[in-house]
Amino acid sequence: MKDSDTMAPAMAAGVVTRQIKVNGLSVTYHEAGQANTAHPPIVLVHGSSGSTMGHFGFLFPLLAVRHRVISLDMTMPVKKGEKLELKHLEAQVLAVMNAASPGQPVTLLGFSLGAVVAAHIAARQPTLIQNLVLLAGWAKTDTMMTFFNRTWFALRNAGVPEINDYTIYAAFGAPFLADKTVEMMTAGAMPLDDFVDAQMELNARIDITDLVPQITAPTLIISCTHDQMVPVHHGRALFGMIDDARYV
Repeated sequence: MKDSDTMAPAMAAGVVTRQIKVNGLSVTYHEAGQANTAHPPIVLVHGSSGSTMGHFGFLFPLLAVRHRVISLDMTMPVKKGEKLELKHLEAQVLAVMNAASPGQPVTLLGFSLGAVVAAHIAARQPTLIQNLVLLAGWAKTDTMMTFFNRTWFALRNAGVPEINDYTIYAAFGAPFLADKTVEMMTAGAMPLDDFVDAQMELNARIDITDLVPQITAPTLIISCTHDQMVPVHHGRALFGMIDDARYV
């Protein structure tokens, strides 16, 4: 789910929000914990339809207690109807890293599509990544994910309002939903816009299996037990592809 507001989490003390231009587009990023210099900065990359607040609203301030944390809100980098590619999102992440922490290797943490982007960067720019964390990431879209994406786009193209119910059902595990009401969950439904469409289309054709084995940074891979969008076997596959990896 996405909070479309680009304001950083209010709990993060000393947070600073800035904007930079990337290929003519404004990209917002947030930074906190600037005094914490004992460890590499942590750069957070959100997933599909996400934002700093939407995907890292709790994690951002927690990490900022002991670390310098930088998180960007990615923006639509292509025109409507043009194909979104990983290189477009990578450019925004690298630009923020260069603006906020030039020349300094970082701990790069990506969630969902953000994990794919993070892996893509780590393989192609190894000197920039000291540590890598892949949360609910995957290397290649498989049949189960294809069925989800095909159904999502069928509902989207038909203008069916229940697309939000379908997305919530797939995005959240049964234990999480057990004590929630329908009204509570639908109030924060995924917004539907051109950028979300482009990200979902990109999700349907991910294949970085040739790049992942090139990752040299120490990598922590985290899978989510009840994740129906990116089941745990994808995390195990990443673990098998990366030499210096740990899996939880």
